[in-house]
Amino acid sequence: MSRVRLRHAVGLLWLPALLAGGGSVGGSETALPPAPPVAVAVGPPERVEQIREEHLPNVLLWTHEGRAVRFYDDLVKGRTVAINFMYADCQRACPVATHNLTLAQQSLGARAGEVSFLSISLEPERDTPEALREYARMHGAGPGMTFLTGRREDIERLRRALGAYDPDPTIDADRSQHAGLVILGNEPAGRWKAISALAKPVRIRQAIERTLLPPSRWPVGEAVVAEAPYELRESVERVDLSALPRMDR
Repeated sequence: MSRVRLRHAVGLLWLPALLAGGGSVGGSETALPPAPPVAVAVGPPERVEQIREEHLPNVLLWTHEGRAVRFYDDLVKGRTVAINFMYADCQRACPVATHNLTLAQQSLGARAGEVSFLSISLEPERDTPEALREYARMHGAGPGMTFLTGRREDIERLRRALGAYDPDPTIDADRSQHAGLVILGNEPAGRWKAISALAKPVRIRQAIERTLLPPSRWPVGEAVVAEAPYELRESVERVDLSALPRMDR
Protein backbone atom coordinates (compact mmCIF):
# COMPACT_ATOMS: atom_id res chain seq x y z
CA MET A 1 0.00 0.00 0.00
CA SER A 2 2.67 2.47 -1.12
CA ARG A 3 0.59 5.57 -1.66
CA VAL A 4 -1.93 5.13 1.10
CA ARG A 5 -1.23 6.36 4.59
CA LEU A 6 -1.16 3.58 7.13
CA ARG A 7 -3.24 5.78 9.37
CA HIS A 8 -6.05 5.47 6.80
CA ALA A 9 -5.69 1.69 6.71
CA VAL A 10 -5.80 1.46 10.49
CA GLY A 11 -8.87 3.64 10.54
CA LEU A 12 -10.58 1.26 8.15
CA LEU A 13 -9.98 -1.59 10.52
CA TRP A 14 -11.82 0.00 13.44
CA LEU A 15 -15.51 -0.75 12.99
CA PRO A 16 -17.91 0.52 11.93
CA ALA A 17 -15.63 2.55 9.62
CA LEU A 18 -14.10 -0.50 7.94
CA LEU A 19 -15.21 -0.80 4.34
CA ALA A 20 -16.19 -4.04 2.57
CA GLY A 21 -18.49 -6.88 3.44
CA GLY A 22 -18.41 -10.42 4.69
CA GLY A 23 -20.87 -13.22 5.24
CA SER A 24 -21.28 -16.90 4.74
CA VAL A 25 -19.36 -18.68 2.00
CA GLY A 26 -20.89 -21.08 -0.45
CA GLY A 27 -19.06 -23.60 -2.56
CA SER A 28 -17.01 -26.62 -1.64
CA GLU A 29 -18.35 -29.30 0.63
CA THR A 30 -14.84 -30.52 1.46
CA ALA A 31 -14.78 -32.26 4.83
CA LEU A 32 -12.73 -30.25 7.30
CA PRO A 33 -11.12 -31.12 10.62
CA PRO A 34 -13.06 -30.00 13.70
CA ALA A 35 -12.12 -26.59 15.06
CA PRO A 36 -10.06 -26.60 18.27
CA PRO A 37 -11.59 -25.41 21.55
CA VAL A 38 -11.66 -21.63 21.81
CA ALA A 39 -11.82 -19.05 24.56
CA VAL A 40 -15.08 -17.33 25.45
CA ALA A 41 -15.40 -13.87 23.89
CA VAL A 42 -14.44 -11.09 26.29
CA GLY A 43 -15.22 -8.07 24.12
CA PRO A 44 -18.65 -6.42 23.79
CA PRO A 45 -20.80 -9.21 22.27
CA GLU A 46 -22.42 -6.99 19.64
CA ARG A 47 -19.03 -5.66 18.45
CA VAL A 48 -17.44 -9.11 18.27
CA GLU A 49 -20.46 -10.42 16.39
CA GLN A 50 -20.49 -7.50 13.95
CA ILE A 51 -16.81 -7.92 13.12
CA ARG A 52 -17.27 -11.66 12.62
CA GLU A 53 -20.31 -11.27 10.38
CA GLU A 54 -19.03 -8.40 8.25
CA HIS A 55 -15.26 -8.72 8.10
CA LEU A 56 -14.14 -12.31 8.78
CA PRO A 57 -15.55 -14.40 5.92
CA ASN A 58 -15.30 -18.11 6.54
CA VAL A 59 -13.69 -18.88 3.18
CA LEU A 60 -12.01 -22.19 2.41
CA LEU A 61 -8.19 -22.07 2.30
CA TRP A 62 -5.30 -24.53 2.19
CA THR A 63 -2.22 -24.33 4.39
CA HIS A 64 1.37 -24.82 3.24
CA GLU A 65 1.09 -28.23 4.92
CA GLY A 66 -1.78 -29.19 2.62
CA ARG A 67 -4.62 -28.97 5.17
CA ALA A 68 -8.04 -27.61 4.20
CA VAL A 69 -9.17 -24.95 6.70
CA ARG A 70 -11.87 -22.33 7.10
CA PHE A 71 -10.55 -18.82 7.67
CA TYR A 72 -12.77 -17.94 10.62
CA ASP A 73 -13.57 -21.29 12.19
CA ASP A 74 -10.08 -22.79 12.06
CA LEU A 75 -7.68 -19.84 12.00
CA VAL A 76 -9.20 -16.78 13.68
CA LYS A 77 -11.99 -17.73 16.09
CA GLY A 78 -10.96 -17.24 19.71
CA ARG A 79 -7.39 -16.27 18.76
CA THR A 80 -5.00 -13.37 18.38
CA VAL A 81 -3.74 -13.18 14.81
CA ALA A 82 -1.21 -11.30 12.66
CA ILE A 83 -2.38 -11.40 9.03
CA ASN A 84 -0.49 -10.27 5.94
CA PHE A 85 -0.72 -10.82 2.19
CA MET A 86 2.24 -12.01 0.15
CA TYR A 87 3.27 -14.16 -2.81
CA ALA A 88 6.19 -16.54 -3.13
CA ASP A 89 7.92 -15.00 -6.15
CA CYS A 90 7.79 -11.46 -4.73
CA GLN A 91 11.32 -10.07 -4.57
CA ARG A 92 10.85 -6.75 -2.82
CA ALA A 93 8.40 -6.32 0.05
CA CYS A 94 7.42 -9.92 0.78
CA PRO A 95 10.86 -11.24 1.84
CA VAL A 96 11.32 -8.20 4.09
CA ALA A 97 7.85 -8.57 5.59
CA THR A 98 8.31 -12.30 6.20
CA HIS A 99 11.70 -11.72 7.80
CA ASN A 100 10.30 -8.99 10.05
CA LEU A 101 7.38 -11.15 11.13
CA THR A 102 9.68 -14.08 11.87
CA LEU A 103 11.85 -11.86 14.08
CA ALA A 104 8.78 -10.35 15.77
CA GLN A 105 7.45 -13.83 16.52
CA GLN A 106 10.78 -14.91 17.99
CA SER A 107 10.99 -11.79 20.15
CA LEU A 108 7.57 -12.54 21.68
CA GLY A 109 9.29 -15.28 23.68
CA ALA A 110 6.88 -17.22 25.86
CA ARG A 111 3.92 -15.37 24.31
CA ALA A 112 4.75 -16.51 20.75
CA GLY A 113 2.42 -19.50 21.07
CA GLU A 114 -0.51 -17.17 21.84
CA VAL A 115 -0.38 -15.52 18.40
CA SER A 116 -1.12 -17.10 15.00
CA PHE A 117 0.80 -15.60 12.07
CA LEU A 118 -1.19 -16.01 8.83
CA SER A 119 0.36 -15.13 5.45
CA ILE A 120 -2.12 -15.33 2.56
CA SER A 121 -0.99 -15.63 -1.05
CA LEU A 122 -1.99 -13.03 -3.63
CA GLU A 123 -1.04 -15.50 -6.39
CA PRO A 124 -3.11 -18.53 -5.40
CA GLU A 125 -2.89 -20.26 -8.79
CA ARG A 126 0.90 -20.28 -8.65
CA ASP A 127 1.35 -20.56 -4.88
CA THR A 128 0.34 -24.16 -4.31
CA PRO A 129 0.74 -25.64 -0.83
CA GLU A 130 4.02 -27.16 -2.07
CA ALA A 131 5.33 -23.77 -3.26
CA LEU A 132 4.35 -22.13 0.02
CA ARG A 133 5.97 -24.96 1.99
CA GLU A 134 9.25 -24.27 0.19
CA TYR A 135 8.84 -20.53 0.79
CA ALA A 136 8.31 -21.15 4.51
CA ARG A 137 11.40 -23.38 4.63
CA MET A 138 13.55 -20.81 2.81
CA HIS A 139 12.57 -18.07 5.26
CA GLY A 140 12.96 -20.13 8.41
CA ALA A 141 9.29 -19.99 9.38
CA GLY A 142 8.61 -22.09 12.44
CA PRO A 143 5.53 -23.33 14.31
CA GLY A 144 2.80 -20.73 14.59
CA MET A 145 3.41 -19.32 11.10
CA THR A 146 0.98 -20.55 8.45
CA PHE A 147 1.10 -19.76 4.72
CA LEU A 148 -2.22 -20.01 2.91
CA THR A 149 -3.63 -20.30 -0.58
CA GLY A 150 -7.11 -20.78 -1.99
CA ARG A 151 -9.47 -19.68 -4.74
CA ARG A 152 -8.66 -16.23 -6.11
CA GLU A 153 -12.22 -14.95 -5.62
CA ASP A 154 -12.18 -16.03 -1.98
CA ILE A 155 -8.82 -14.39 -1.31
CA GLU A 156 -9.98 -11.17 -2.98
CA ARG A 157 -13.09 -11.20 -0.83
CA LEU A 158 -10.99 -11.78 2.27
CA ARG A 159 -8.51 -9.04 1.37
CA ARG A 160 -11.25 -6.47 0.94
CA ALA A 161 -13.16 -7.56 4.03
CA LEU A 162 -9.99 -7.01 6.06
CA GLY A 163 -9.40 -3.56 4.55
CA ALA A 164 -6.14 -4.51 2.76
CA TYR A 165 -6.92 -2.66 -0.45
CA ASP A 166 -6.37 0.73 -2.05
CA PRO A 167 -9.38 2.88 -2.98
CA ASP A 168 -7.59 3.80 -6.22
CA PRO A 169 -8.40 0.87 -8.57
CA THR A 170 -5.21 1.39 -10.59
CA ILE A 171 -3.03 1.09 -7.52
CA ASP A 172 -5.16 -1.72 -6.12
CA ALA A 173 -4.62 -3.73 -9.32
CA ASP A 174 -0.89 -3.83 -8.52
CA ARG A 175 -0.51 -6.86 -6.26
CA SER A 176 2.86 -5.63 -4.96
CA GLN A 177 1.10 -2.79 -3.17
CA HIS A 178 -0.66 -5.14 -0.73
CA ALA A 179 2.39 -6.71 0.90
CA GLY A 180 3.21 -3.81 3.22
CA LEU A 181 0.53 -4.20 5.90
CA VAL A 182 0.08 -6.49 8.90
CA ILE A 183 -3.47 -6.69 10.23
CA LEU A 184 -3.55 -7.54 13.95
CA GLY A 185 -6.64 -8.85 15.67
CA ASN A 186 -7.69 -10.18 19.05
CA GLU A 187 -10.88 -11.86 17.90
CA PRO A 188 -12.56 -12.60 21.26
CA ALA A 189 -11.80 -9.08 22.49
CA GLY A 190 -12.92 -7.42 19.26
CA ARG A 191 -9.63 -5.48 19.17
CA TRP A 192 -8.20 -4.87 15.67
CA LYS A 193 -5.43 -2.64 14.31
CA ALA A 194 -2.70 -2.57 11.65
CA ILE A 195 0.99 -1.77 11.33
CA SER A 196 3.46 -1.62 8.47
CA ALA A 197 5.08 -4.99 7.75
CA LEU A 198 8.20 -3.00 6.90
CA ALA A 199 8.44 -1.44 10.36
CA LYS A 200 11.20 -2.60 12.67
CA PRO A 201 10.46 -6.02 14.18
CA VAL A 202 10.44 -4.48 17.65
CA ARG A 203 7.62 -2.12 16.60
CA ILE A 204 5.64 -5.04 15.17
CA ARG A 205 6.14 -7.02 18.36
CA GLN A 206 5.04 -4.07 20.51
CA ALA A 207 1.89 -3.69 18.38
CA ILE A 208 1.18 -7.40 18.71
CA GLU A 209 1.54 -7.21 22.49
CA ARG A 210 -0.94 -4.31 22.59
CA THR A 211 -3.35 -6.43 20.59
CA LEU A 212 -2.86 -9.58 22.64
CA LEU A 213 -2.84 -8.11 26.15
CA PRO A 214 -5.56 -6.09 27.89
CA PRO A 215 -4.73 -2.36 28.12
CA SER A 216 -3.99 -2.68 31.82
CA ARG A 217 -0.98 -4.86 30.94
CA TRP A 218 0.45 -2.77 28.08
CA PRO A 219 4.05 -1.62 28.56
CA VAL A 220 3.98 2.18 28.70
CA GLY A 221 6.25 5.16 29.28
CA GLU A 222 9.90 4.51 30.01
CA ALA A 223 9.46 0.75 29.62
CA VAL A 224 8.75 1.34 25.91
CA VAL A 225 11.17 4.21 25.32
CA ALA A 226 14.09 2.51 27.01
CA GLU A 227 13.60 -0.68 25.01
CA ALA A 228 13.75 0.92 21.58
CA PRO A 229 13.81 4.74 21.41
CA TYR A 230 12.22 6.14 18.28
CA GLU A 231 14.66 7.67 15.82
CA LEU A 232 14.14 11.29 14.82
CA ARG A 233 12.79 10.46 11.36
CA GLU A 234 11.31 7.08 12.12
CA SER A 235 7.82 6.61 10.76
CA VAL A 236 5.52 3.79 9.76
CA GLU A 237 2.94 6.08 8.19
CA ARG A 238 3.91 5.52 4.55
CA VAL A 239 5.07 2.34 2.85
CA ASP A 240 6.77 2.93 -0.51
CA LEU A 241 7.20 -0.57 -1.88
CA SER A 242 8.65 0.70 -5.16
CA ALA A 243 11.66 2.08 -3.28
CA LEU A 244 12.66 -1.28 -1.86
CA PRO A 245 15.72 -2.96 -3.44
CA ARG A 246 15.05 -6.10 -5.44
CA MET A 247 15.90 -9.28 -3.53
CA ASP A 248 16.80 -12.17 -5.82
CA ARG A 249 16.24 -15.58 -4.32
